[in-house]
Amino acid sequence: MTDIRHHITAAVETFRFASDPQKAEWARTTLFWLFWLSIATFPLGQAFREAGPILSLAALFAYHYWGYRQSTLSRFPLKWLFAAFYGLICVKTALSLDPRQSLAYVWPNTWKGFALPFIAMECARNARDLRRLIWAFAIVSCYEGLDGIYQHVTGHDLIKGTAIMAGRLTGSLSTYRVGNYMALVLVPAMGLWWVLRRAFPVMTVWKHAAIMASLLAPGLYLLIFAQARSGYLGFGAAMFVLWVLLARPRWYWLVSPAILLGLTLHFGPHRISVEQAMRDGRIELWDMAWQVIQARPLTGWGMGMFGPAFKALGLHPVINSTNIQHPHSMYIQFVVDTGFVGLGIALLFLYGMLIWAGRRHWRNLTARPGDARTEMWTLGAFFLAGWVCYLVEALSAHDFLRTWWMAVSMGHLGVMIGATVNAPEAPAHSVHPARPVATSTPGDQH
Repeated sequence: MTDIRHHITAAVETFRFASDPQKAEWARTTLFWLFWLSIATFPLGQAFREAGPILSLAALFAYHYWGYRQSTLSRFPLKWLFAAFYGLICVKTALSLDPRQSLAYVWPNTWKGFALPFIAMECARNARDLRRLIWAFAIVSCYEGLDGIYQHVTGHDLIKGTAIMAGRLTGSLSTYRVGNYMALVLVPAMGLWWVLRRAFPVMTVWKHAAIMASLLAPGLYLLIFAQARSGYLGFGAAMFVLWVLLARPRWYWLVSPAILLGLTLHFGPHRISVEQAMRDGRIELWDMAWQVIQARPLTGWGMGMFGPAFKALGLHPVINSTNIQHPHSMYIQFVVDTGFVGLGIALLFLYGMLIWAGRRHWRNLTARPGDARTEMWTLGAFFLAGWVCYLVEALSAHDFLRTWWMAVSMGHLGVMIGATVNAPEAPAHSVHPARPVATSTPGDQH
């Protein structure tokens, strides 16, 4: 016991007399591993999803206190987009049809969603950070996928004991919308190919492929058999973006995804057919949402007010529950909640971030072959594609403040920002169409 006290006292004294930059570095290291653990434990239960962001936020405050000037946030040029978008949420919570209900809807996401971009952007300072984060997503994809396979075999998942729901797998999230979660997880996990190539350069391509397949196949299995169509669309869109960014196909190959989509809709399972989509309950919700929007087209009804709004107008859903609180489309929801003015601000935030990061990734991924500085841009592209996955899923999945969905996507946004701010820019004179295969990055030494 005396030795333990001695070590604690020595550690406290060391910390006390350390310089502010050293304290900031310790805080950032703590922040990184707390964020990493929150990713890796996310499907295990609500306690993990609550504790991770709270502890990470405490570490973020400490890091900014001692080292804000060296932080990613201090160098991020689009901070004003956060101010505009989060300001919109605050205003439409206060000026709502029912401010108390709007606050109850928004408040739990303060630390579990809105804070996550600021946490995540500080966890993507160099390529080593990105490789470690990709491993976190690969690990969670693997064990959550195995849980889904176990559920398919036994009828119940192993972690929570949830039964198969309407013939669709749920994994440990207790809903078949786990398919949307798996799409978001699998996109950055696909970066494992580049991570393995760097870690084991002498290994053959087939061994790399075998390792990657064994780790990611369970997650793909759960994605497929959860049968979440929004997840399919988001994952497909993300893979298309990665294909364009990293493979740079000739323009005439870009029609192939459209042909593949057409064949899938025609010959694929009935659930993803056009006929089934036209009978979906979302059609009723979107029709009701349009009537709600017409009543307040410019300013909207306030955050989370779709349910109270259609009831106030005397509308009654037939296919859907009368207790439903969102129109099953994030973009339509923004018009309902904040009006067309708010939708413009939301789109500026959501797609402004994407365009800003996408342009820089496109430019830097054309650097001269063999330029090691492209590794961070390559790995960052997987998180950019993860953000694309979210934006496409948002067409028909969930409401904006569905906590678990928002948490994962806002984490992707933060890592994308961090990678874009911190990755070394390629010299302008070195840019040309050839894409390099990088093996290291100067950022690893930090």
